[in-house]
Amino acid sequence: MEKCTERALKRAGHMIGRKLTQKWALSQTRRFKPDHVILGKCNGLDLDTVRTILDGRPNSMWYHDPQWYKSTYRPEVAHVVAVGKLTQTFFVSGFDKEWRALGLPAKFLPSAADRDIRSVPTKKRFHSDVAFIGTGYDPSRAQFLLKIAKKYDLKVWGNGWEQWRKPLNWQGRPVEGKAFAAVCSSSGITLGINPDKAKGGSTYTSDRTWMVILAGGFYLGHGTPGLTEMLREGDHCAWYHDLESCLAKIDYYLKNSAARERIRREGQAFVREYHTFDQRIHNLLSGEAFENPLS
Repeated sequence: MEKCTERALKRAGHMIGRKLTQKWALSQTRRFKPDHVILGKCNGLDLDTVRTILDGRPNSMWYHDPQWYKSTYRPEVAHVVAVGKLTQTFFVSGFDKEWRALGLPAKFLPSAADRDIRSVPTKKRFHSDVAFIGTGYDPSRAQFLLKIAKKYDLKVWGNGWEQWRKPLNWQGRPVEGKAFAAVCSSSGITLGINPDKAKGGSTYTSDRTWMVILAGGFYLGHGTPGLTEMLREGDHCAWYHDLESCLAKIDYYLKNSAARERIRREGQAFVREYHTFDQRIHNLLSGEAFENPLS
């Protein structure tokens, strides 16, 4: 219905859709006269529109899907590259060297968590020894989790796990807000598993890492060289390097609840102090590179 109506409106000479979006964005820019422009993916904006908005204004862009740097054949990624080349600073949450090789002014700026995220009281319906929150688009994640599920009480939350519903104890839905926090605070361990696309990334991790820790979760993630310099093993979280070490860490920390709870508290305090979006504003506005507080 919507598409038919759209076509009829266009035939009648009315402006609708993408063309109207360009006019609206340019009108808002002229009206607001921003001192600084911060760009997202700009999927709805033509390059000429972006170029006009940025003209003569300090600007930056922050891209949170850096693992797609090899996929510039995809139109949406090619658009990000084209937009990024127009910016003064293209911040990216990993693979900055690879994005610079594409001709972008890339600097590393890790993702972050919203400071309003808080831990909530534990709830039985959200409890499991091990939890994973994320989508099921990557079969390698499923294979990793299947091996975890054979040994431990696991619950998986998020979309796209229909194929593995029973063996992964998939809960059939994503969790957000207080439900997300309840999973983190109610589970013994919350796992982080990078997708295959992110292989080779030294510093990349998604915002979920910071969110889990800030929500009061005990985070066990894939310890790449860059990440282990941003979050300390045994102080802020725990790291594994392969399936065998992951299983060993799960076993150890499920048996050592005192250590697990201490790391939860210390990790949460550390992320709140250094890794919320509020701490990233300085970089976005100044264009300065990220400085690791542990360096």
